[in-house]
Amino acid sequence: MERSMNLLPYEQGYLDGLCGVYSVINATRLIFKGMSEEECMKLFGACMRHIETRKSLGKVSTGGVGKEDIWSILRKVVMQKYEIRVKRPFAKNENQSTRDYFNVLHDYFSKGNKRAAIIGVLSDDWDHWTVIRSLSPKRLILFDSSMMKSININRCTIRKANKRKPYTINIQDTFFLYKD
Repeated sequence: MERSMNLLPYEQGYLDGLCGVYSVINATRLIFKGMSEEECMKLFGACMRHIETRKSLGKVSTGGVGKEDIWSILRKVVMQKYEIRVKRPFAKNENQSTRDYFNVLHDYFSKGNKRAAIIGVLSDDWDHWTVIRSLSPKRLILFDSSMMKSININRCTIRKANKRKPYTINIQDTFFLYKD
């Protein structure tokens, strides 16, 4: 009995790899703030049906989606249904410094309100898709499916994580979503 007292329930997302799908939905919600829960459920269904045409849902549910899957969902589902534009500013550019990367993010978010960025973040024991809602001079302000609120910029790198910088951002996994 005592052992079950210390047992904590799993949170949604702990056993599944659907953070990429949630990042697409959450980024869309940031841009279209009036989306109803019903509309979000329809978008979730459309994303899952689209992924199912590309991969086994069992594999996606446990292993997650990659950047090409995210890009495909954005092009074939989100951009078709909503008036959202998407850019991959670092898709072919691997020669950025971490400082240059964050300067581009700051410039992007300074250009208007209806903006979000989907990024892939790696740490020692997990990888995760999340949404940046805004930036402060020191933090990425998130709209995240696992309830992370922010990440300190000086703890991020685009190279290889270490004790001082435990979060690696793969810059090719950056998507800018916006509405003009």
